[in-house]
Amino acid sequence: MASNNNQNIIPKDCSYQCGTRIYWNTSENSYFEVFTQKRHICKNRPNNNNNVSKPSTYIPKPSYYKKPWSNTPKPKMSNSIELLSGPIDTVKKQYELLSDIVSEYQGKVHGSQSHIVGANNSIQLIVYYEVPLGQRDEVKRKFDSLVRSQMAIQRNNY
Repeated sequence: MASNNNQNIIPKDCSYQCGTRIYWNTSENSYFEVFTQKRHICKNRPNNNNNVSKPSTYIPKPSYYKKPWSNTPKPKMSNSIELLSGPIDTVKKQYELLSDIVSEYQGKVHGSQSHIVGANNSIQLIVYYEVPLGQRDEVKRKFDSLVRSQMAIQRNNY
């Protein structure tokens, strides 16, 4: 079947279960009844009164944005970087230490950039991270002390 404006009619039952076959009329941007060719205004459709039940096909939309944590503001954060350099294994250990410390202080590592330096497989890694305001110096102090102690252990093993 085709209407006057060469549109294909794909009939379906009204979703409010009134028993009427309807189709979408693209030129009028509304549903029309298949047999009467008139705009369909369903008598079962609720008009902001709660005495008419919703159709059985009604599925409530998910409430993605009504999470309890969405009302709590994000704490102010301090951004920082660290330059890690040395052999690849050493830089891996330093990166893991830094990311553990940043996580411990409820911060986030945002990214890194690496550069291979020299023929002896040395690498430089710039790590970007953020921690809550006022804790950046504590993170840097803790990281520096752990890296120094790690380097001392490596020297003693050789």
